[in-house]
Amino acid sequence: MKKQAFWVLPMAAALALSGCGSSGNESSGSSDSSGAAQEQSNESPALTGEQATAVVKSLVGDSEKAQVMDSESLKGSTSDAEKLVKSMNIKPEKCAELLTQEGALDTSGTNMAVAVVPGEGTAMTTYSVVGFEDSAKAETAKSRIEKKDLQGCDKFSMSMSGQEFTAAAKILDVSSDADSAIATKTSMTLNGTEVPGGSYQLQGLVGPNAVVVVYSGGTGKEKDAEVLDKLTAELNKAVAEVKSAAK
Repeated sequence: MKKQAFWVLPMAAALALSGCGSSGNESSGSSDSSGAAQEQSNESPALTGEQATAVVKSLVGDSEKAQVMDSESLKGSTSDAEKLVKSMNIKPEKCAELLTQEGALDTSGTNMAVAVVPGEGTAMTTYSVVGFEDSAKAETAKSRIEKKDLQGCDKFSMSMSGQEFTAAAKILDVSSDADSAIATKTSMTLNGTEVPGGSYQLQGLVGPNAVVVVYSGGTGKEKDAEVLDKLTAELNKAVAEVKSAAK
């Protein structure tokens, strides 16, 4: 896959799965959940673009390999992200719609930053931070994470670099310092053989802010619990950074 995908896929995942994309039903919510979202907004404000960038930079530390995109750069890349997701021909279509329907790449009312840190071999860790100035999007993020629902997309197929893959996703148990969190693992299979490593994603909410930590392309020898422990430590660090920045 093109190097560009390292940027747009984590961004698309962060936006769609953390709630930037919102359907009419989810946005409306109940009066109780709307009140909860408003209460969170009062307790901790949404990060500005500069604050989101500062948080991801603090997470990557002094890594010389880290690549960081700020809010303005990401907003300028949304069309590329949408084109890439569509080119992957994800089936069932409703799984592709998690990234493309109803303005899933609509970045209005949000501030964000993404950092990509290459590891050994094909391993890569991605940090995404989103501040929801739009309370409806904050509510959608909260609802999606708390429901812990893959929306029927526990199995799907997709195309990358001219090859057909099948994928299976599952939810993992996680406990973190975030207000609410969800962890998922996606395994890829090519021609009946599982691709080593897979992808682990941990999402957490801190008031009207979302943090997503993704680890992908590992050796495949890692145990789920070990990877999740590392990602949880990273998420907890991000939660502390967000709380500090949002004071």
